[in-house]
Parts: sequence; C-alpha cells; structure tokens
Amino acid sequence: MTERRTLTLPRINGATESIETTQSLLFIGANGSGKTRLGTWIEITSPQRELVHRISAQKSLSMPDSTTPVSVEIAEKSLLFGNPDWNYQHKLHKWGKKPATMLLSDYEKLMVFLFSDETEENAKFKIAVKACTTRIEPPVTKIDLVKEIWEKILPHRELVIGGLRVQTRVKGQSEKIYKSSEMSDGERVIFYLIGQCLAAPKNGIIVIDEPELHLHKSVQAPLWAEIERLRSDCLFVYLTHDVDFAASQEGAARIWLKSFDGTSWDWEPISADENLPDDLLLEVLGSRKPVVFVEGDNGSYDVSLYREMLPGFLVVARGSCSQVIVSVKALKANAQLHHLSVYGIVDRDRRVPEEIAALEADSIFVLTVAEVENLFCTEEVIKIASKRLARDPTADFHRVSDEIFKRLQQELDIQVSLRVASEIKFQLSKFDQNIKGESALSGALNALAQSIDVKQLYTTCMNTFSEIIANRDYEKLLSTYNRKSLANQASGALGLKSGELPELILRLARGDSRDEIRAALKKYFGGFGAHVA
Repeated sequence: MTERRTLTLPRINGATESIETTQSLLFIGANGSGKTRLGTWIEITSPQRELVHRISAQKSLSMPDSTTPVSVEIAEKSLLFGNPDWNYQHKLHKWGKKPATMLLSDYEKLMVFLFSDETEENAKFKIAVKACTTRIEPPVTKIDLVKEIWEKILPHRELVIGGLRVQTRVKGQSEKIYKSSEMSDGERVIFYLIGQCLAAPKNGIIVIDEPELHLHKSVQAPLWAEIERLRSDCLFVYLTHDVDFAASQEGAARIWLKSFDGTSWDWEPISADENLPDDLLLEVLGSRKPVVFVEGDNGSYDVSLYREMLPGFLVVARGSCSQVIVSVKALKANAQLHHLSVYGIVDRDRRVPEEIAALEADSIFVLTVAEVENLFCTEEVIKIASKRLARDPTADFHRVSDEIFKRLQQELDIQVSLRVASEIKFQLSKFDQNIKGESALSGALNALAQSIDVKQLYTTCMNTFSEIIANRDYEKLLSTYNRKSLANQASGALGLKSGELPELILRLARGDSRDEIRAALKKYFGGFGAHVA
C-alpha cells in the first residue's frame, strides 16, 4: 500500500485522533487492553465505518462441502452486513448487537459469495466469447485468487474447485482427496482469511482481530504478505498480543495499546529503540506485568524454574549476564517504559561484594548461589524431592553433599584459579579510561597491576575453599562452587538418571508442591527474595 490513508482512533475522555499512514497498522497490547473493543469501535463507530470490514477472532470455522450461488449483490451484502437488505449502518445487527463477543458463523455466506462471483464472471465470459471471433482470456475470479494464495502458502496441498464445491488433496496424489469440511483448522482458516479480505470494499479498511489464530508461525507472515499484496488498495489493521506475529510484521506501523477503562483507550505509537531488540520491546509492551530479565535461554530448566518462582513477573531470558545488565539499563532508559518496574537477576558467579552492591543499585540482583543451576541442589529442594520419591530425605541429602564435596575436592585447584582470575579481571576493570597521554596510561596500568597481589589472592581463595570443605558448609559451597553440572551428580545420588532431578523439581513446582518449593528457595534470591511469591 503506497497511498496515504487516514484512520480515526478514539482517545481518552472521548476524544479522537486521526492517523495518516502508507503502512499497515499493528496494535499490540496485553490481555484486557481493549483490542477487540477497539476493533468493534473502528467498525461500528469510526468516521470510516462505511469502509471497514472486520474479521473477528470469534468465528466459526465450519466450512460447508457445497453451496448454491445467488446474485453477487445479494451474496456480498449478506456476507458484509449479515442480511441482503442491510448496509453498513446495520452492522451492529450482523453481530446480534454483541460485536465484541458474538461467535460469527459466516463461512457459508463466504462460500456463497465466492461461488456467486465465480458464476457471474463465468457467465459474462461465455457471453463475451460468443460475441467475439478472437480469443478472450478467461477471467481470474475471486476463488481463483483464493486457490492461488492458498496453494502458495500450503505447497504440499492443492484445492480442487468445481461443481459448486471445494475439495482438497495431497499435491500430485489425485486419489488422496477429501471434502472441505475435513480440512484442518489451519487449512480452513487460511481459505477463510483470504476470502474475507477479497470481499472487503474497494479502498477499504480491513480490521483483523488476532490474525495469528489457528495459524502455524511459519505461515503467518507469508500469508498476510500475500493478502496485503492482493488487496494493496486497502489499509490493514492488525490487533494482536502475539509478540512473534508483531515482530514479523516489519512493514507495519506499530501502536502500543496501553489500557482500556471500559469507555476510552490509551495508546501511543511505538518508537524504535536501538538499544533494545525489536521482539524484546514488543514482548514488554505486550505484558502488564513487571519485568525481570534473567540469565539462560527459553526452554532451559533454570529459566523454567524462574517462571515458576516468579508468576507475578514477565520473566525474559537474555542468555548471558551481560545481556541481562544491558537490557535492564536500556529498558529503564526508554522514555515509553518509564512506568514499568524492571529488574534483573544474575548468578553470583565469582562476584565480590563491591560488584554485587553496584549491580543492585541498578536493580540487578544477585543470587546467593554461584550458579542458578545450584538451586536444584539446595538442601531444602533435595529433601523435598527425596520425600516425593518416598526415600529417606536426611540420608539422601548426606549422599548428595558427599558427592558434591568429593567433586569440589577433586578440582580444588581449578576452582581456586578461576576465582582468582575473576578477581584479577574485576580489579583491572577499574582502570581509569579518562587518563590521557602515553606515559600517564603506562604508569596507571603499572600501578594497577602492581596493586594486584596474585599470591595473596590465591592464598585467600584457597583458604576459603579449604574452610568450606573442612566445615562441611554446604550452603557456602553452593554460593562459591561454579559448576553447572552439580544437579547431574545430585540426580545420581537420589537414584535418578542424569538430569532427572531438575525435571522432577519443575514438575513439583508446577503442581501441589509449588508453595513449598517457592518457600524453600526464596532465601537464595538474595535482595530479590521479597518479590518471590
């Protein structure tokens, strides 16, 4: 769409504001932010309502096997307005006076419209052929266009159209044919969406509520790109809470639907932020919860545990600790998001108190365990798991602690060396970058290097670990011992296969042991513990 179009939108306190755009518009907002109600306002109330065709999320996908055509005018009015005697002023009646909630069942009307168009175009073609001695190209009807795009999106299937019915078959296998009513939800909704958009008024406004519904993520972007190309005369307005769909619509102007109080909407255009990935910004805007960034990747045991521990937060996995820190600072600096509560949680790793204090000043909290994976090895969690396995919790904890202390003893020099290296790196990070001149820089670096007593650091660290081992201080061990595989050793000590302990704890955290596990782990969240449910 290159033509500039105008859409009037409601504002707070009954005011309105017009948006001029050459792009499609995408509204993203959390559940309860009034997306569906906004769609109905655009269709029923807006100054452009005569041009609006809305495709509701609440729709029946019951597709008839065959149909009977009528005149195109009757079919079109029945589909667009609900009755051949109505016009755009009667749209409220089309929805049974419940435009936001009614389950619309108009698939049959869509099929009547498409086949009525097909019948009329073919009749015109027949008359033209009889009246002309030269070859005339057959018309491309609306159902031809539906077939073209449908098969482009689903290349392993093909539509068989004829005899006033639509059938489907596996491409190249004529014997594997099935009726339209036997199509999958995805196959039927793709047909429905293409057909509905073809029925929209010329130069119209097509409003789609939850455009991702029933569609596999791999087909969402290409489908809507093809439909927009087909109806380049129309303005497309998408209403969604799906972050992946919103991120895929790169050509759309994005609008954040912030809130709806029952009568008016608060919204604002989304400004790009070079410090925040597009999908991350959209994910935050699409949620009402305070945000907490954590280390790890989606699907990992540790991130899954965070989400069970912090149900009142939008938990966003950011991979490394540096990405957590950058994301927290970028979100706090974003003017659009100043109202949000934003936090970070990182592993303790080998951080010194000075570094921890600096992080927490920026709302980035540090676990009291060295690695988040160590949460699965805490005494409290081990005993909860043992009890659920109908074993002896005390004996099992002793077996786990024996195994982990043994492992630490075996790699003591490695752990001490890593901790000393981390401390050296931290001390070097204090180098004053504002110093100017070769000699000043050289002098400052030499002074800083000379102030780092490696022997003293090594001795101190070795004494720390030795004391932990001598005192059998298991909680201090978990706060100091950096080894992501400790949960595997704990699994074996409990008679489980490697990796099964985290799986078990997550199942319990999602079930009837949820409160017990949250209470057990709360203290290990350090300064963030007050936020654990």
